[in-house]
Amino acid sequence: MNKSEALSKIKAALTRDAQVITPKGETYDGFVKALSKDLLVSVIVPVEAQVVSTCAKNGDFERYKNSKIWAIAKSKGSWLLTLDNENEFALGFGENPNQIMMHGFSSSDVLAEWCT
Repeated sequence: MNKSEALSKIKAALTRDAQVITPKGETYDGFVKALSKDLLVSVIVPVEAQVVSTCAKNGDFERYKNSKIWAIAKSKGSWLLTLDNENEFALGFGENPNQIMMHGFSSSDVLAEWCT
C-alpha cells in the first residue's frame, strides 16, 4: 500500500455518516469536517504494523493479530490501522508500528475509529 492508496481508502470511508458524539456547542457537520481534516493531514506513508495487545477484551484483536495490517495515519502515539484489502479501521497506540496496542474494536467508520 502507498500513501495515495491510503488516502483513497480513507476518503471513500469518509463518505459514510460518522458515528461520533458532537461536543456541546458544535454542529455535527462542523465537527465531522474538522475531524476529517485532522485525519487527512495525519496520513503517513503506510507501514506494515503488528498488534501485540489490546485494551478491550472480546473485540477484534485476534482478527488484527492474524491479518496483514497497515498503519496509515499517525498523531502523537496514536495510529490508524487498516486491514489489507478490507474497508476496516482500528485505533492503535505505541511508538513502534511492530508493537501496537490496539484499542480493541474495528469498523468501517474511519472517523469513529480515529477519534475513539
